[in-house]
Amino acid sequence: MQEAVDTCIRDGVLKDILTEQKSEVIQMVLETFDQEKYEKAMHQESYDDGYSDGKKDGYSDGKADLFLELVRKKLAKGRSLEEIARELETDLETIQKLTGQI
Repeated sequence: MQEAVDTCIRDGVLKDILTEQKSEVIQMVLETFDQEKYEKAMHQESYDDGYSDGKKDGYSDGKADLFLELVRKKLAKGRSLEEIARELETDLETIQKLTGQI
């Protein structure tokens, strides 16, 4: 805590007040700090980050699954790999890799 106050003084943030009342400011911050509230906030932030990452991954996985299903259906209709690549607006190499998964 003292380091943070010293940094503020060095950087000129509230320098006059912090210089004159440094110990009182530190004491006030320590008295009002709520460890439980801080831990809950950190937990929520971690949860939100994980949820966001999971949502992105799930979206990407779903998109890949849909693409694979489209390739599978077009193959079942007798389309050539070249036709499928053209219809799905992708390259032939991608379609060849996907057919290896079917």
